This record gives sequence, structure tokens and C-alpha cells, in this order.
Amino acid sequence: MTEHTVTARPRGELATPGTAEEALFWLRDTLGTVARRDPSTRRLGPRRYRLELLAEACTRDTFLLITSWLGSEAVPATTSKQAYADDICLWADVARELGGHERFFVGAITPGIIETWTKTQKAQGKAPRTINRRLSVLTALSQYARWKTKDENLFSPVTKHDRPRVDPRDETTATPILEVPEFQAVVNAAATPRQALVPVLIYTLAGRVTECCTAQLHHVKTIGGKRKLDLSRKGGKGRVWPLPDRLYDLIDVATAGRTEGALLLDDEDRPMDRHAVDRLLNRLGKEAGVLGGRDLTPHVLRASKLTHMHDAETPVEEIQEYADHAAIETTLRYIRRRDSSARKAKHAAAAVAVYDSLVDRFVP
Repeated sequence: MTEHTVTARPRGELATPGTAEEALFWLRDTLGTVARRDPSTRRLGPRRYRLELLAEACTRDTFLLITSWLGSEAVPATTSKQAYADDICLWADVARELGGHERFFVGAITPGIIETWTKTQKAQGKAPRTINRRLSVLTALSQYARWKTKDENLFSPVTKHDRPRVDPRDETTATPILEVPEFQAVVNAAATPRQALVPVLIYTLAGRVTECCTAQLHHVKTIGGKRKLDLSRKGGKGRVWPLPDRLYDLIDVATAGRTEGALLLDDEDRPMDRHAVDRLLNRLGKEAGVLGGRDLTPHVLRASKLTHMHDAETPVEEIQEYADHAAIETTLRYIRRRDSSARKAKHAAAAVAVYDSLVDRFVP
């Protein structure tokens, strides 16, 4: 490989597995591909490996630092690795436009650039959560670089004064929730057992899409006379899930006697990745007429299941454990909206009781 080129050869062609090149190919496959938008025209370009884009966007030393960072347990989840890689490419564009740097490096983004970029994002109406997430990538990279290089002079260019305030009760960008009849309509819209298995599996396990897509048939086991799914969750954590009989029956029909391969296949016998799941759920959501035209995503199903658990008065600690959330604050973001809505309805109804009979002469 050249200094800034990541070859497209499959790993199977490597002569000596276990070398540094093998590790780089593993990271290339983990980060996957993306179609980036041109910053000027906003047109989507061809799909390319994220690792190739990083190699082109960064100086050699910074590229090696970022591959070390993204390949480490400092960023445990695959989806986080991919999102961080995309955000670094975004910051490379910012460094080129506002700083005049041909390639991105740690320190290319200065406090002045942060201030200008943040104001521009606000002017464009970008959500505070989105702005904060992208700023957080710079902080995380700076912290890792300081630890990796032992350079005590490295600091994040982002301060608390750069971060827009995020209202934890703001529902404008919140994940929408399906009510039980709406979820049933989604399942009813499925034309085949394979299609039905996708929303049913994600909803039942409150699963993340990458977890469900990586599940293999050999992960479905009978342990102690009970059918279970040995699922690898975010951060590489293993969790064994008891499968309800009805879900196991659906798996049995959808897999049609297969004993190996991916648990989720589309109707053309292709293993489903998160993009295929997104397309299927979006279509089923539209056919079911839910969410008022918004896309039905795997995260909607996850949030719906956790919210339905809260509606059933499941203790929040149990919901946190079921969702595999490290912090209970994350769990509360799924259910607080429902609490707020219920409280508002209760207080509004109490207000009506005060003046109910007094408005009879105005309201028939």
C-alpha cells in the first residue's frame, strides 16, 4: 500500500494474515463504505471505503493516529466508529475551507474556526444535538491524541462555551414512537415471513439494527431446554436472550430449514445489512400508514418497545437493563416524553374540572 492509499483487495488475498496490513483491512471492512456529498454541489458521490476517504483527507501521521483511535476500544461500537470517521472527513472539509489546510491534522481546527463553524451551523438551522455531536468528535480525538503521543500540550479546541444548549425535553428532533396498533399494522404489512421477522425481532429485543444484522443462525441455541439467541450487543458485550415460542416459530418458518448463515435474509436470499433493513421498514411503514410520512427506522422500533415497557409500569432500571444502556439518563430520554404527555393531560383535565359547568352557557 502507498502512503495514502488503501487498496480494495479482499482480505482473503493477503498472504500473511495477522500482519499490520491485515489489521488495516479489518478496520477498512469495519468502517465500511459511504457516499459523501460534495460540499459545494451537495450531490452524492460514488460509494467508497471510509478508510480511503480518511487516508486522502488526513496527513500521514494523523491518519495513523485516527486508525489507531477508531480501531481501539476507545470507540467500541461499530456505528460510532463509522460516525466518527464521517465527522472527521467533515472537519477536514472545514479545515480546508476556513483554515487553508490541504490535509487534516490534530490542531488544524482552532478555537476561531470552531466559533465561525458553530455560528454558521446555527444560521443554517442545524439541531443543537447535531452540532454538539460533531464537536464531541474533536474533543474525543484530541484526548486520545494527548494520551497516545504523551504530548501534554494537546488540548481540545472545543470549550463549553462553544456548545449550544440542548433542551432535554425538546421533542422536535426526538425519535417518534409507534403505538401498539401502529406496530401491529407494520407487521401486518409484511408479505413474507422474512419481512415480518425484521420488525418483530428488532421490536421484541429492543435491538440495535447492527446487532440484529450480525446475528447468525448458529447463535440460535437450545440451552437448558429453552430456545435462546446469543446476541452480540454494542461494545462487543454478549447477551443471551430467551426467545418467546411465537418468535422462535417465526424464525423457524423464515429460515426454512437453514442451519447456517445470517438470521435475517431478504426475499432474494441476500443477508440484510442496516441499509436493507432501513429500506424494508420504510416501505412497511408507508404501507401501514404510520408516522405521517416520516421514515420508519429500526431506532423507532427500539424506542417504541422501551416506551411500551414503561407504559406497562416496568421499573426504569429493568428497562435500562433490557436496552443495555450504560447510563440511566439514556433510558430516560426514551420515556420522559410519555411521562410529560401524561402529566400535561392530567393537569389539563384537572383545570377543566374547575370551570366545566361555568362554560355551559357558551359551549353547547
